[in-house]
Amino acid sequence: MVASLLRYERIRTTVAKAKLIRPWAEKMITLGKKGTLHARRLALAFLRSKPAVAKLFRTIGPRFKDRPGGYTRIIRLAEAIRPARSDRIADFRVPAGFRLGDGTPMALIELVEADVTPREKRRRRGASPEPFRPRRELYKKAEARQPTGASAAGGGSEPSEKGSAGPAPSA
Repeated sequence: MVASLLRYERIRTTVAKAKLIRPWAEKMITLGKKGTLHARRLALAFLRSKPAVAKLFRTIGPRFKDRPGGYTRIIRLAEAIRPARSDRIADFRVPAGFRLGDGTPMALIELVEADVTPREKRRRRGASPEPFRPRRELYKKAEARQPTGASAAGGGSEPSEKGSAGPAPSA
């Protein structure tokens, strides 16, 4: 999780996990500030992610070179909103600051001087610009395009049955 924090510079997790991650992330950033080979090897042994270590020593370490500590920030997401007069479960709504399944409080942990850009919305692969149409409309269009002459009478060049692909073999 520390590797993800260093790689993305902001992650969403539970408050308890964010509090556990913070000291380890700060130790790794301190190693990144040192920039020695020994510090790099210690960081790689802990993080086990080459891209995270590369970013730590190339960008994050030099960015915090003059800062004496306090490299991370924990932001708790919205607190619970529950009507004071009601204890019914039906009246309780889970706000964005709590996980839906178990109600665990959520938080953002981020680097103080984070270089985070918002993600672009992904487009689905193979999505067509046309709106969805039921198949029956597609078949109506296909029937309208077919000529009514030879294919309707059955004397066309297309075989009428699956098995008769050509003329009968001569014996």
